[in-house]
Amino acid sequence: MNLFGFSGLFFLLPLIAGNTIRGSGARRLSSSDSDSSCPLPSRFYETAINSQFHGEIGGWDRNPIASNGVGIGESSGNCLMLPGQRRFGCIVTLEFPNEGNLMLQGFESSRANVDMTLGIVGGTGCHEGKTGSYRVRANSRFNKMTYTLD
Repeated sequence: MNLFGFSGLFFLLPLIAGNTIRGSGARRLSSSDSDSSCPLPSRFYETAINSQFHGEIGGWDRNPIASNGVGIGESSGNCLMLPGQRRFGCIVTLEFPNEGNLMLQGFESSRANVDMTLGIVGGTGCHEGKTGSYRVRANSRFNKMTYTLD
């Protein structure tokens, strides 16, 4: 095995990424998160106004997100339809002004009104080190997504 060649990269990547993602500062989020300086909403909505889907690839940039009718930030990301499945593999970045970003990754359904889970895989600013997941559900017109903190 060539340690620094193609096969070596796949051997080392899980070790490097695992240590980075599971750093000692990680903490699980909950709807009663005690970090009052940087709370995350337990439920918020994304309105798909800046989205484009072409066949099996979709992307969006700066879709507004709101909680209790108040704008709290923006969502950007992309999804790829998985072969033979009725779901998308997605990467989402939530931008919260003056707080930082929260990065999510996982699967979203190609069917309306189906809960799917996106894991929190990273954060910046006051969201750095947070872990957990959000359940995501699209409405029947796929123009509004509901995120609920697990």
